[in-house]
Amino acid sequence: MAKVTCSILVGQEYKNLKTAYGTSLSNGALSALLAPCAVKERITNESRLEKGKRIDTTAETQYQSRDLTLEMHIIASNFTTLQQYKTNLINDLSNKEGVMFVVSAYGKILRYTLFYVSCTQFAQYGGTLAKLAIRFTEPQPNDGALAT
Repeated sequence: MAKVTCSILVGQEYKNLKTAYGTSLSNGALSALLAPCAVKERITNESRLEKGKRIDTTAETQYQSRDLTLEMHIIASNFTTLQQYKTNLINDLSNKEGVMFVVSAYGKILRYTLFYVSCTQFAQYGGTLAKLAIRFTEPQPNDGALAT
């Protein structure tokens, strides 16, 4: 399995998930980010005077926004630190301007601008490990355009 690192851009500051929040993405989170986006319905014209329908092939392909859930794990030395990591993470993800996820995987750097929707699942184990399923919306998918 490839080494995957993830940071988020909050305002003007990049924060590494592992060092800032004790957090890492689960294996399925990368797959959710890399999944292709759905295409918006193409412009068509259907006339009763012609067979079938015409599809506009001159218009550029547009993509639909998408909702995705990223599973994350928080590891901390004690319960107080775990709660602080969780609070800080959710506060930063809730940024009104969205959060840019910068993912380094397979020798590529990919970026995704996501907006926090909710934490659909939270479970903590022994006060030092937590699992979160966080739901996001990507309003303008760019298919992980290479970061500059």
